[in-house]
Amino acid sequence: MIKNFLKPNLYRSEVLMVNDKLKLTLDNSRNIFSLNENKDETNKFNRIFKKFFGFSVPEIAKFKLNDNSIALWSRTKSYIILTDSNLDDLTSTFDGLASITDQTGGWLSFKISGKGSIHLFEKLITINLENFNEGNVIRTSIGKINCFVFCKKKGETYYIICPVSFSNAMRSRLIQLIELS
Repeated sequence: MIKNFLKPNLYRSEVLMVNDKLKLTLDNSRNIFSLNENKDETNKFNRIFKKFFGFSVPEIAKFKLNDNSIALWSRTKSYIILTDSNLDDLTSTFDGLASITDQTGGWLSFKISGKGSIHLFEKLITINLENFNEGNVIRTSIGKINCFVFCKKKGETYYIICPVSFSNAMRSRLIQLIELS
């Protein structure tokens, strides 16, 4: 019997637009997973998480990263993981402690960098950007598209993660606003 599996597309990083103030990149070179603690063994889960990723579980509205992975808090005991690791590595490591869903084909990541990024985000989201510091993440809506926005470097580098089904609309909105900047 032949098993057929649908495999999500893994996109590469691609510069979409550059001007003297901003650079917009489709930065989707990593696998994306949702990782949900499914047993009441938080201490064990946290220990394994830290050993595997090299950093502790992110707090509410925060994210953590290293050269290989980014983990962001999405809700209680639930995290979005962007990583070079694969599904087999995660499932064998968390061995029943977590449910893991491959989101690679369902989400895209946009990277916005440059000195004009604050002005762009002032037009995109309604939060106090003075308090939106490195390591912060918010779940918000941009142009009626639910997404996550996180700050890697305040005033310089931000990421937006949105569903693939809305990625063309997000791309168009970002390019339009950058052209107006």
